[in-house]
Amino acid sequence: MKNIKKIIQSAVAVAMACLLAGCETTGLSPRERSGVSYPNYILSLQSDGTNAPRKVITPIRLAVAQVGEAAPSDAMLNKLAASKTLVSSAFGLPLPGDEDNFRYYNRRNDPPEDYTGRIKAVRGLARAAGADYLFLCGGNIDSWQKRNPSAILDFTIIGGVVAPGTQIHVEGKGAGALIDVATGQPIIFVNAETNRSALSPDFLVDGKTTSMRVQARDELVGKLSDELLEKLTALTPTVTSITR
Repeated sequence: MKNIKKIIQSAVAVAMACLLAGCETTGLSPRERSGVSYPNYILSLQSDGTNAPRKVITPIRLAVAQVGEAAPSDAMLNKLAASKTLVSSAFGLPLPGDEDNFRYYNRRNDPPEDYTGRIKAVRGLARAAGADYLFLCGGNIDSWQKRNPSAILDFTIIGGVVAPGTQIHVEGKGAGALIDVATGQPIIFVNAETNRSALSPDFLVDGKTTSMRVQARDELVGKLSDELLEKLTALTPTVTSITR
């Protein structure tokens, strides 16, 4: 519990510093409390304290849940389900996010979120639907703008298009864990990140930033899916040789 509190306090401090610097931060989903929700879900998982190889027999029946979403994107589900030798079926499940940072700050004396209970509930849904494993994912998206000297020309449409005055930066990090539905044990951990920047006239910054954040989310989702499939591929021969 102390470790969880430290992570929450650190994440909130970073978020407040980011706001003061003009940076906007959300989770991988806009409804995920950045830096807090996904780590708390992962810290609530069961662990047997051993490094014994896991017996994963592919293809697996896979449930997928993204923090803050009613279901993960079709792009993720389709990519996972397309690898028939590793995943026989993939379907989405809901996983709630948390209240936003400001409401969290104002209600710091409220009871803590029951992440353990949420994990058990989504595992129960996955088991009832016939899944062997649950893939849980989340992350952070940071964006900020930096004005350059040509920003003085942004007061005209032509000037803004010819010499955009704002540099937009977007950075994202995603993470995911493959969880045994029956035991609640984490089997595989995956991570991904993305960085992108672009110039924009000041009067188009908001729309451009939103578009870049969406692109970053799509890229992270794709990278997490690819890494999960790669690790399943690498794990399967090892497990096969052990179980013979």
